[in-house]
Amino acid sequence: MHINKKMLYSLEQARWQRAGQELRHRLGRFADQPDFANDAAHAQDLYLEYIDKELIDSDDDFIMERCFEWFIFDYRLCSGKTIIETFHDRHRQSLSKHEVALLQKWAISYNSIYEVIEVLPEEGLIIKDIFNPTQIKVSDISASFDMEQGGILLMRVLQVGEEYEFSTNGLALPGELKEPLRQKLQRDWLEVYKGKKISTPRWGYYLKERAHVINAWVMNLGMPNSGSGRDMLGKEAMDRIAIHTITCWEEVLTSIKGSSRFRLIGETNDALGAFQQATAAILGPGRHTRTRNKNVKGPEGKDQEPDQALDVLQPVIGRLLLTTRFIIVTASTVELLAECRDLLLMLFNRFIVNGVEHQQKSRHGSAPDEGEMYTWPSLVYAGVAASIKEELQVFGYTAKQQKGAIKLWYDFCSKEQPTIRKTAVWYATVIYALDWLEKEGHLRQRDLAGRYGIAPSTISSRFRQICRSLNLVPGDRRYSTYPDQT
Repeated sequence: MHINKKMLYSLEQARWQRAGQELRHRLGRFADQPDFANDAAHAQDLYLEYIDKELIDSDDDFIMERCFEWFIFDYRLCSGKTIIETFHDRHRQSLSKHEVALLQKWAISYNSIYEVIEVLPEEGLIIKDIFNPTQIKVSDISASFDMEQGGILLMRVLQVGEEYEFSTNGLALPGELKEPLRQKLQRDWLEVYKGKKISTPRWGYYLKERAHVINAWVMNLGMPNSGSGRDMLGKEAMDRIAIHTITCWEEVLTSIKGSSRFRLIGETNDALGAFQQATAAILGPGRHTRTRNKNVKGPEGKDQEPDQALDVLQPVIGRLLLTTRFIIVTASTVELLAECRDLLLMLFNRFIVNGVEHQQKSRHGSAPDEGEMYTWPSLVYAGVAASIKEELQVFGYTAKQQKGAIKLWYDFCSKEQPTIRKTAVWYATVIYALDWLEKEGHLRQRDLAGRYGIAPSTISSRFRQICRSLNLVPGDRRYSTYPDQT
């Protein structure tokens, strides 16, 4: 039997990945033992000391997850050793050869600033340490959705066999902060070791020793307000939008593909190949026009009267976005929107549950109050709003709370016009933000991430972006019903 080298590599890499996953779980359980309670408490105080207190209040889940990871890999216990070194000493005899090799590499790993050189769609990232020219490929599907080329990350990268993985959720910042951060770290490195009677340490040693301080610097930079100086609403803000809940997206998509009244523009699937959304142009009734064929030659090259042929023209009267739960339609006038809706009701009436129209509002008007309808800056934003409302109903939030969440999302979209790659990221973030505003504390980032198939760090970074953009505070009366919750 012939087994090729690629197959052997894949089998061996699978063994490394299983060993790595099990080792992560064992390290977590080991670090959580009562024996280390005092060390853990001191480590937490030290880690949080440098972080802005407002960030600690608003982003507790994400911060504590990173703190625990730092405690395992970098924090020195009373014994002078790290958790990972102590684990190796105590369990040396029971470790497999794969686990021993992993521990040796992981024990000397450190958080560093990485630049995203290339995004590999639905696969991972090519990154480069800003202090090291070597490029490495990190397998992480979520990161391929969330990151852009040129962005920077504060992460720990762990080698697992022949591949690399991120240790935990990281901190992402725009690429323009790379040089300021590099310079700040270089100045700090000189300051920390200035006058000390030790040989000049390598960058790895410095980054490991100062990991908690560097983490705070990056966290405090936060997410920049990318909307400053930007036109609040573009041309699409003049559109009218209607949203319909549907019951069977598969049949709707099949009908769209087979109908002469639509022209399919694009179809998007997730990393596993499951349908996410489709976009299409909505076409008006055909109008016949005559076209003249010029320069027609008859027999023997003699000029001939040009033929007049009938051609059918179908004007574009609107646009359609189909998701697994909604049809979202946009048109430039109320009349065209009505025509689009009549067409949808005629073709898909048996699949449409209800509809909500979002009528035109002055782009320069004040922010809408509860109960008013919104003109969304983009069709996709309206789709996210519909998902927010539906999910909040599932979680049992009141109608007034739902309106507050939709208003929050509208204000953020109007100000920032965020790029939407994965809609679940944003409606999960808004749901978490509402829970935080209401001071309920029922929903954790990790739980929401698991429910919607995204990374907790993604919810965390988007949540911080919304907080900074809208200057949110717990119980914010613009969006929250706290304390009345009627």
